[in-house]
Amino acid sequence: MRPVRRRLRSDHRDTITAVIEAGERVVTGIDTWPVTDGSRIREPLRRELTDRALLEPILGLLATGSDALGETIDGSPVTAPPYLVVTSHGPLCRGTLESGRRLLVELGLFAVERRPRRYRFRDPDLEECLGVRLG
Repeated sequence: MRPVRRRLRSDHRDTITAVIEAGERVVTGIDTWPVTDGSRIREPLRRELTDRALLEPILGLLATGSDALGETIDGSPVTAPPYLVVTSHGPLCRGTLESGRRLLVELGLFAVERRPRRYRFRDPDLEECLGVRLG
């Protein structure tokens, strides 16, 4: 997956950086920490990404990732489930490749601590934010 990560970091550096900045903005808008309800992160993050016109560029990570693998995504990805979801961890793109494997690209902004259950901002850099895997 290193070539895919390298290509995504190279081609989408500005998008990933903007997503991290959107996560920082969400953090400043939440006045009570720790956050124990994921919707208190997920909903403001979706609004922030939408307001910054980042949903299409985020979805572009999926096309670039599949191209780096020498494959294409089945179907026509759109900025909605199942191709793009905004979770309480951050944006997640997923698509089925022509080979039948699933490509997942996650921009991980928030982590969940299990006991007690609460969310925290990871304050990731570009490398830490980007997660890529095949399923």
